Parts: sequence; structure tokens; C-alpha cells
Amino acid sequence: MGALEKTIFQKEMALLGAFLGKLVYPMSLEPPSRTEQLVLLLTQNQEPLFRYIFSLVSSEADARDILQETSLALYRKFDQYENSRPFLPWAYRFAYLQIQKHRAKFVRSPLLFSEDLIHLFALEREQMEPELDLRLQFLDECLGKLTPHDKELVASRYALRESAEEMMQRFAMSRRTLFRNLELLRQRLHDCVTRQIQSEALT
Repeated sequence: MGALEKTIFQKEMALLGAFLGKLVYPMSLEPPSRTEQLVLLLTQNQEPLFRYIFSLVSSEADARDILQETSLALYRKFDQYENSRPFLPWAYRFAYLQIQKHRAKFVRSPLLFSEDLIHLFALEREQMEPELDLRLQFLDECLGKLTPHDKELVASRYALRESAEEMMQRFAMSRRTLFRNLELLRQRLHDCVTRQIQSEALT
């Protein structure tokens, strides 16, 4: 992908995303264009698409680069998309191809899994999507049950990606206390989500 093409694509997506995020279509207006449809679909499915990519690569930075390349590939091929078919499985095909291209750059790395194993991971990841969406929904509910202080701890570590040193200073904790508290919070959230899933299965 050329730098100019990439820049133009980024600006177009950003402008359309900002516009569509505030837009409400009255009944009298024409339906959105194909490009607008793509932006809406990408906006609605960006998180699961990123999770799919990140589950198959080792670096978050690489996953974000691959997501951008995938978005560009979808933009180029969107004329082939049929509105009657689910968007996310169709997008996964493009993401998988971009992951393969990324892996080809590091083909000699001893840390890479085999092609067959990556393919198996990808298939299992797609099959798990409904369960993962449900777990994320329950996780959001469980986060809402935390105290403000605990919410801030979780957000600082996992949303803001603050370093241990920054958190130790801000929360006035020793390293040992900080990591013990984070581990306890992870366990509480895991147990809460598990209980929610078990309760859902019984209904």
C-alpha cells in the first residue's frame, strides 16, 4: 500500500466516520452509499474484527496495522459484498489474508506457528465469537459492580496501559500490593462473568 493511498483512505474513513456517527437518516432521505455502508459496518464491527486479528498475532501494534490493511482491502473489494450475507465472517476472510501477508515477512522467525496451526486457531476463533461477545457483555456488567477505586485500577492498567511505576506512584502502592490487587480484581471479574454465563445457561 502506497503512503499516499493510505493517507487518502485514512482521511476519507475518518471524515465519513465522524459524519455518520452524528447522522440520523430520516425516512425521506436516500439510503447510504456503498462507501457509507462500509463505514457503518466497520464502525459496528471494528472491535470483534480487531479481537480476531489480535488473537492470531503476538503484538497489539501489529494487530492494529493489520486491521488498517484489512479495512483498506475491504474498501477495495466492497463492491463484491452482498448485503444479505453476514458482514463479519466475510471480513474475517480478508483479515486472515492480511495476517498471512504479515506472517510472510517473518517467515524465518522461530516463534511463528505453523500454517496449519494458525488456520486451526482462526477457525476456532470464528466459532467462539458468539460466546466471546456474551462474555464481554457480562464483563461490562461486572465492571459496573466494582467500586470507583477498583474501576480506576482496572482502567489504568488495561485501558490506559499505564506502567506499573506510574500506577505505584499514582495509587501510592508498593509493587507487590499493586499486582496483588490487580490479580484479585482479575479473579473477581472472572468469577463474576463465569457466574453470569452459568446463570444464562440455566434460563
